[in-house]
Amino acid sequence: MAYFSLSILFEAFEAKTKISRKAYEHRIVLVQFPAKPDKATLIEYCKQHLTEEPYQTADGSLDFWQVSKIIDCFELVEEVSGNIHTPLEVYSRYFDDFDSTREEILEKYFSDYVYEDQEND
Repeated sequence: MAYFSLSILFEAFEAKTKISRKAYEHRIVLVQFPAKPDKATLIEYCKQHLTEEPYQTADGSLDFWQVSKIIDCFELVEEVSGNIHTPLEVYSRYFDDFDSTREEILEKYFSDYVYEDQEND
């Protein structure tokens, strides 16, 4: 099994209406696969392992975060000693561009590469 770094854009939604809160988070998650996964495998993995329960916000609404876009997936070159429980979040940042759409966030912060939009080899 090989370790891969999965770079993902999450988006917050209001649970009742499913309307975007226009809040975004970039996460890098360490995952493990026998070989480099294709797009369908990554999407299914995200659905199974990277979902979250809704939570109550300060304004009283219920929100949840879900995968909005897969930015990148690449195999780690370094040897990993020991056994790491995956998925393991290794990086996270929130964007304060609260009036931005997902497309604007992708263009501003990830204009160089978006995995889902690339042709699979």
